[in-house]
This record gives sequence, C-alpha cells and structure tokens, in this order.
Amino acid sequence: MTTVVQFAAQDRAEAWQERRSTLQDQAFPTRNMLATLNGHCFTGAQMRAAVDAIAHIQVRGPADIVEHARLLRTFAVRQGLDVSDPAIESLHGRIVAMDRWCALHDPHGQSDVDAFFEAAGRQPLVATAEGLGFDARSFRELIDFIVEMPF
Repeated sequence: MTTVVQFAAQDRAEAWQERRSTLQDQAFPTRNMLATLNGHCFTGAQMRAAVDAIAHIQVRGPADIVEHARLLRTFAVRQGLDVSDPAIESLHGRIVAMDRWCALHDPHGQSDVDAFFEAAGRQPLVATAEGLGFDARSFRELIDFIVEMPF
C-alpha cells in the first residue's frame, strides 16, 4: 500500500527553496566558506605577528599546514584573539593570500609593508584559479589607499 502525502502549494515552494539552497551549498561550498572566513578581520600588526609566528615552517606537505594551524592557534591565544576554527582558518587563509599576491603582483617587494599588512587583514578573500586569494586589483587599490591616509 502506498501513502500519498499532499502538500499545499506554499509548502512545496518552501521545500523546493530549501532543497535548492542545499544543492547550491553542495555545488558551491566556497561561497559559504568565503563568507565565514571573511567574517574575521585583523589589524596590520596582528597580520605581521601571525606571519612571524609561522615563518620558520615552509609548507612542503599537509603536516606543515597542520603545524601552521597549531602555531596560529597558540598565537591567537597569546594575543587574545578569537581562537575558533573559522578565525584561525581566516588568519591562515589571509597569510596564504598575501604570499600568492606578492609572488604574482609584487615579486620585488615594492609595496609599503605597513599598508600591505593592514590591507591583508581587511581585504575580502576570494576564490582564484590558484586557490584562496585576494582580488589583485582591489587589493592593490586598498594598499594604495592606506598609503595615502594622512596618519
């Protein structure tokens, strides 16, 4: 015996919207991930100190990434920062994005260092062909804007 359940039109529409949202999240996981990562901002001083905290370990494999996360969590505790996984992932993602941006757009280190770190702490992360990164043009514009600030 088959049971037939009838839904009102509104219930069907709501069920479809919920299903559609779930399918979009599955198809585009980066969208939600980026929103979570971009919910965390840092100062230039925090970014510089975070880079210093992990600079002695080059990433050669997954174990090095795990070690970076451990070191960044310790750094966050000592600095009194948010130590949640998304906050640590945001901090690490920004460091990776800084490295990628420099390699592609400022290989000779011509950018103002203080403005670079300030911009990195605030610039939204985006998905790039290389992975997590910054939009190259808007990141450059933010660095230049910070340099021109009167203080």
